[in-house]
This record gives sequence, C-alpha cells and structure tokens, in this order.
Amino acid sequence: MTRYRPRAVLLLFLLLNLTACSTWQSVGPSPSQFIEAEQPERVRVYMRGGGQVELESPSVEGDALVAPNISMPLADIIGLEVREFSMDRTMILLGGVAAGVLVVAVAVVLATIEICDGSIC
Repeated sequence: MTRYRPRAVLLLFLLLNLTACSTWQSVGPSPSQFIEAEQPERVRVYMRGGGQVELESPSVEGDALVAPNISMPLADIIGLEVREFSMDRTMILLGGVAAGVLVVAVAVVLATIEICDGSIC
C-alpha cells in the first residue's frame, strides 16, 4: 500500500493542477470566425432560451455550428466560451501547495525536536 502512496499523491496534485490552470473564457462577438480560425477542441455554447451545451470538435458549415450528432443555427448562439490557461488560478494553487508543504515541514520539525531545560538538546 505504501509503495503506491507517492504516485497517488503526485496524481492528485497533477489533477488539481490541471483543473486550476484553466478556466472558461468568453470569445469575441463572432463565434463562427473564432471557430474557423482557432479550431478549438471543445467549446461551451450558450443559446437563446437559456440553454447551454458543450461541444467537441465544432466546425462551421454554412450558417450552422456542427459537432458530432448535433447541429445548431449560428443565429441561436448568444455566447461562446473556450477553456484557456488561467495564470491567477495557477498562482493561487501554487501558493496553496507551497503553504501546505511549509506547514507540514514545520509540523515535522516540531514533532521531532527535543527540548531539555528550555533549549534544544
């Protein structure tokens, strides 16, 4: 069990890092131009009527946004977001990890130190 613990901790930090480093960012006023130019792998689409859907591998064909098993008119799209790198979230995560490591290190030092007559033995 202890043999795999370092790997599990590393995978946990990797997962936290991946989720913290990106966030959904709104794109400009023309979703069709953005999709044609950038060809994003995944987008979040906001539609008239309040619905939202995430699409993989979207493309523009005529006046429709097309993804596997779905097609919607561009006129029904009121907003489009893509996942992008977030420096703010990354710095907060790294600061939290550094603070956690510091707290653990201080706790280990305090737990292992011996004090005799008011001084360290």
